[in-house]
Amino acid sequence: MQPKGTHARDVIAELKSRNEQNKRYTSGRILCSMCTSPHSVAKKAYQQFFESNLGDQALFPAAAEIEREVIAQLSDLLHGKDAAGFVVSGGTEANLLALLAAKNKTNLAQPEVILPDSAHFSFTKTCNLIGLKPVYASLDGNYRVNPSIVEKLISKNTVAIVGTAGTAELGAVDPIDDLSKIALRYNVHLHVDAAFGGLIIPFIEKAFAFDFNLEGVESMTVDPHKMGMAAIPAGGILFRRKEMLGYLKTETPYLADNCHYTFVGTRSGASAASAWAVFKTLGVEGYTRIVSKCIKNAHVLARGLEKIGYTLLCEPQLNIVAFKAKNTKQLSETLWRKGWYVSYIPRYDCIRVVVMPHVKRRHISAFLADLAT
Repeated sequence: MQPKGTHARDVIAELKSRNEQNKRYTSGRILCSMCTSPHSVAKKAYQQFFESNLGDQALFPAAAEIEREVIAQLSDLLHGKDAAGFVVSGGTEANLLALLAAKNKTNLAQPEVILPDSAHFSFTKTCNLIGLKPVYASLDGNYRVNPSIVEKLISKNTVAIVGTAGTAELGAVDPIDDLSKIALRYNVHLHVDAAFGGLIIPFIEKAFAFDFNLEGVESMTVDPHKMGMAAIPAGGILFRRKEMLGYLKTETPYLADNCHYTFVGTRSGASAASAWAVFKTLGVEGYTRIVSKCIKNAHVLARGLEKIGYTLLCEPQLNIVAFKAKNTKQLSETLWRKGWYVSYIPRYDCIRVVVMPHVKRRHISAFLADLAT
């Protein structure tokens, strides 16, 4: 920190200059992100609540009420009649809270969690943080977890099973209905990581069984800052049963609120307000329209890739397209140099494109044209 302050006008000018180095979703060339430009109403809502702290709800009762309404909206969408939860920092914290609650409930000496090979890397963080042994289940030919393998891996130390509704790498939806039956059969907690798919699947015609409609699903992660178009960060954790929150309870002796349930103490009320505002503005009809465009554009991209000679790794289930080339890694590096920001997935040797709302048909046409040259 410099000894003498700088005029605020100059500080803002410097920040504006630095910000020009950042990529822009509006360019339509960010093809690797599961986030997108927040809806315009999300930005306005965020500004109104930017100083509110959900970690001190007695001081910010309006923000706390908005958070409860967001959770109620998500619960209703995902068929969780009496579900309880919180707006958190993102899918990583949500997944951590789900597994922590499951672990604390069982109180086993050597707890294990069964994860799909395709599970998000946040589960590796969680296992390291809370002392869970990860046990990995292999995938089927469609890159979905194999339920029969999951069942074989269950042991006396299993505290939870995880399924994914929209994997981060390929957008695959695990057979959650089968996992639900297994969870009920063995009385094991089933957590569904729907950080990405949770605000996509309810709005598509080819619906997947993945939410609290399935009796075995005990908790879900769903992120409003992804396809929900809320301001970053805005994750979400939902529990079927409110009593599960008791396994996350921490006393807070110096606050007016006597306890916390989330991992992060200070939480932005602005994030909850932004999600609330977008949910209210778009409604089911608005989200259905936006999701439909993304899915259609993903299929346009898939067909276009095949037409110019590229091989799809798999048929898109959601709005993620993965394809292979003769030298896929080299192609991904070339695309970055051309200003197309794609993902390279080493274990599948494929390029991944996430067709978010900021990716329009004209951007897909331009991307395909560059690939064809």
